[in-house]
Amino acid sequence: MDQVSRPMLIALAATVLLAAVWLVALRPKPVATEDTPLAPTKAVPAAEQAGAASDAANAKLKAASGAAANGIPAAPATATPSASKVTAPAADPKTGVAPKAAPSGETKQERRVLREMSQGKVVVMLFWSADSADDVATRGAVRSLNRRDGKVKVHVVPISKVGDYGSITRGVKIAQSPTTLVIGKGGQTRTIVGLTEPQELSQAVGDALAKR
Repeated sequence: MDQVSRPMLIALAATVLLAAVWLVALRPKPVATEDTPLAPTKAVPAAEQAGAASDAANAKLKAASGAAANGIPAAPATATPSASKVTAPAADPKTGVAPKAAPSGETKQERRVLREMSQGKVVVMLFWSADSADDVATRGAVRSLNRRDGKVKVHVVPISKVGDYGSITRGVKIAQSPTTLVIGKGGQTRTIVGLTEPQELSQAVGDALAKR
């Protein structure tokens, strides 16, 4: 120690003191985990997207419910053709002839069919289009029907003329061609949609005649 100069001793003492002060006062303290701000993650945008999708779905459901409440019709569904009834003028019990139909809105062809119905005939009407092979085949089947000694009347009508038979087709849905109507007693009507064969038509006509 006698060989160390006094200035060197003072410098060493100062260095030790500075190191002690740094350890006690100046050393950085560890940051608590709960005080550390969260780093942005991908979970937040994902949650926001899920919330937006849910809001959009709820908005659509609310709009649909409101439309139904306001009486807006839903998309039309395809109905299965069923038996229906066509009203014909009642025939005079004495003469067996129906009164003349009112001329307003009725065509000559329509009045002819109504007259046949009032006479108790079974009327077969085909609404068809020449552009379809099924329509052409069905027309052949209709024309080949046995007329049963005048008890069966057949009419082949272009589908574009269906509006000319409004009083006959009022209770019958004709949405496509070919559509065949077999009209029996009391206007009871069987509707056959699409391609039909002579055997099916003959059976329908026989059923209509049996109910006369």
